[in-house]
Amino acid sequence: MMWGSSGKCYFTVLLYLITLVQTVLAQSYSSGDLRLVGGSEASEGRVEVFYLGEWGTICDDSWGLVDADVACRQLGYGGALSTHQGAHFGQGNGRIWLDDVECYGYESRLADCPNRGWGIENCGHNEDAGVVCSDDNGSGDLRLVGGSKASEGRVEVFYLGEWGTICDDSWGLVDADVACRQLGYGGALSSPTSAHFGQGNGRIWLDDVECYGLESRLADCSNSGWGIQNCGHIEDAGVVCIDDN
Repeated sequence: MMWGSSGKCYFTVLLYLITLVQTVLAQSYSSGDLRLVGGSEASEGRVEVFYLGEWGTICDDSWGLVDADVACRQLGYGGALSTHQGAHFGQGNGRIWLDDVECYGYESRLADCPNRGWGIENCGHNEDAGVVCSDDNGSGDLRLVGGSKASEGRVEVFYLGEWGTICDDSWGLVDADVACRQLGYGGALSSPTSAHFGQGNGRIWLDDVECYGLESRLADCSNSGWGIQNCGHIEDAGVVCIDDN
């Protein structure tokens, strides 16, 4: 196909406009800004970080819930519900900007957490890290911590901007069922007690939880009230959920 002078001019202008838009978009971000890519909702996805005018991914080496919490809070969410490794939300492309991220938890930006340095990594995109954030900053959100897979762990509940555990007094399979269904699983296989998945720290938010089984959220079940408990973290409740995947 032969291009006339008008066609060449049109193509040149189009290329200029594309470049201009890319430049403007790049200038609207700052180093260390984050975005989530590949999730089914805005509050979940592969974590990507902006540096030197380019978006890149984060390697899942050392990636855990504390790191995910910092990422979610930076993005404006209340915290992290779960953390995902192995390119759970698909593989990115281009640079892998951060590796061995190990946050303390008080950082306001993920880039402030200890890491190997920008662009220093030994990973492939099959190790891209991801998160599921709490999308409503809401009290009563749940997450599972300390399990060998995403569908099991110590049950933690979000309240007043802080994650805390649940005491195992009265904790049983009906309660675990409600917790698992709230988290999107089909139900519970078991309801481990006595900090089976390790002891939490900080607040113990709920005690004497007794569900009927019809509740859609664990916080709607009968309990002693937020923060009213007579337990230690040695009594932290856990679940093993039915994972149809």
